[in-house]
Amino acid sequence: MASSRLILQAPWRPFTSVRSRILGWSVLLLAAALAASTVATHIFLTTQLDARVNGELAHEIGEFRALAAEHGAVKADWADPVLALLRARTSQAVLERDTVLIGLIDGKIVAISGNSSPAAIGRNRALLANWSAITTAASGTVQLAAGPARYLAVPARATGTPTRGVFVAAVLTGQSQAGITRVTELQAEVGAIALLLGSALAWFAAGRVLRPVRDTTDLARRISDTDLSGRIPSRGRNEISELALTLNRMLDRLETALTTQRRFLADAGHELRTPITIIQGNLDTLTVTEDDDVKTLAIVSDELTRMSRLVDDLTLLASSERQDFLRAEPTDLEALTMSLAAKARSLDERRFVLTGTATGEAILDPQRVTQAVIQLAANAVAHTPPGTVAEIGSAIEGNRVEFVVADHGPGIPAQLRGRVFERFARLDTRRTDGTGLGLSIVAAICAAHGGDVRLTERPGGGAAFRLAIPLRRPPPAGATPPPTRLATITRGAS
Repeated sequence: MASSRLILQAPWRPFTSVRSRILGWSVLLLAAALAASTVATHIFLTTQLDARVNGELAHEIGEFRALAAEHGAVKADWADPVLALLRARTSQAVLERDTVLIGLIDGKIVAISGNSSPAAIGRNRALLANWSAITTAASGTVQLAAGPARYLAVPARATGTPTRGVFVAAVLTGQSQAGITRVTELQAEVGAIALLLGSALAWFAAGRVLRPVRDTTDLARRISDTDLSGRIPSRGRNEISELALTLNRMLDRLETALTTQRRFLADAGHELRTPITIIQGNLDTLTVTEDDDVKTLAIVSDELTRMSRLVDDLTLLASSERQDFLRAEPTDLEALTMSLAAKARSLDERRFVLTGTATGEAILDPQRVTQAVIQLAANAVAHTPPGTVAEIGSAIEGNRVEFVVADHGPGIPAQLRGRVFERFARLDTRRTDGTGLGLSIVAAICAAHGGDVRLTERPGGGAAFRLAIPLRRPPPAGATPPPTRLATITRGAS
């Protein structure tokens, strides 16, 4: 039998789509490149600043030592040669604006370059005492009143005098460090803007690249086993276009195979009817008197009748694949249910109890629904003992209308329930009538409406078939009528 299988689409999660992952990786790589560039720039500027400061300090100390070594650079009649040396060096130097030269004797500033003042150094006595106490070259970082600075200090000595002085060269680094910080922040801000723009471009580019994939997905949603005419647009010469061409060729082959299958079923059904009719007509005209001949003739006639039903059922299943299989129209659900109950009661003498009726109108094919429900009723009659009460009814459950046929018979074993909708499945081997296609036809009718049919076990025994169809109300007066095909779904044969 043909079974109805709805392909359930997994919910779309925006952060797991290919496009989102491409964007995520792009943003991650751009952010990593931005961070690496910003850190590299900061390190480079800081290294340059350190090199400049170290060079400036070394230059000033070298100039001081050269001046101290020169004979005659300091007048001999000066009272204090060390003081004279410190003042000479601090006054001679042509300095950078952030470089300060300081002369110390006994913890006091006795000389300072003209671009600064003692106030810029501050009254940090501990710092001045530490500087005055050095006996060898010392360097470090200090906080002056004018800001952070790096220094290099050397002792100042003169032959023939006990005075001990210190010469300090300091470079204020506050403004330079602030400039580096500002450059780093500016680069980060510009990088953030570039990251946003790059993300937008990456999202757009990913969409362009993945457009054939989306076209393929959309086409797969539209394609059913009754319509394989859609094709994927192919652009350019790349891997995606090759995929589109390959899928289009596959669809060409499937469409050809499906068309051939439909034509074969239609031709076979048409061609088989003629010889069956001829054979049946000739059998009806035969007159036999022997008992064995009568029995043989009855067997042949029964088999021809069953073959005719089989051809009709196969033709019906083949026609269920066509777009015009349904003739949907606004249908009164209550009137349809009452008609179904009346027709079910005419199948057999047993009693069909009407359990309930849905109300209002729905768009469906009343003839096909009647065919499906009466088939279920006929199955209930055929598989339950005489006198067994059966039930029939309809109800609206959410956004679906359900038609229910239930019986109080022996039911269907759990291990066999999955096979009841298979083609040619005959679960009761004791019965020789029937084609094994009845429930397959029911499933095909449900699938054509976009619904399904389910088998459930009744409490206390028996089987209940629920034919569920999406509930579609008729549009208001003047609105566009609904299409004949109520739903495009994917159906398969087991």
